[in-house]
Amino acid sequence: MLSHEEKLERIELIDAVCDAGRLARGLDQLLESLAHADQLDPLDVEGILALKSISERCAERIGDAARILEAQNEVLYAEEWANAKPRENER
Repeated sequence: MLSHEEKLERIELIDAVCDAGRLARGLDQLLESLAHADQLDPLDVEGILALKSISERCAERIGDAARILEAQNEVLYAEEWANAKPRENER
C-alpha cells in the first residue's frame, strides 16, 4: 500500500509529465508561428528542424510515460481498494 507521501509524489510526477507535454506542444506552436511569419533566417532553418525533431521525440516519450504512470496508478488504486474491502471470511 502506498503512503500518503508516495501518492502525492506520483501525482506531482504526473503533473510534471503533463507540464513537459505542454512545453513540447508550445515549442511546436512557436516554431510554426515563426515559420508562417517569415521571421526565420535561412541559417536558422536547420536548427529549427532539429528542435522540432527533438520536441516530437520528447512528446512521444512524455505520452508513453504518462500512459505508464496512469496504468500503474490504476493497478495501485485497485489493489488498495481490494485491500480496503472487508473479506467475507473476516466478518
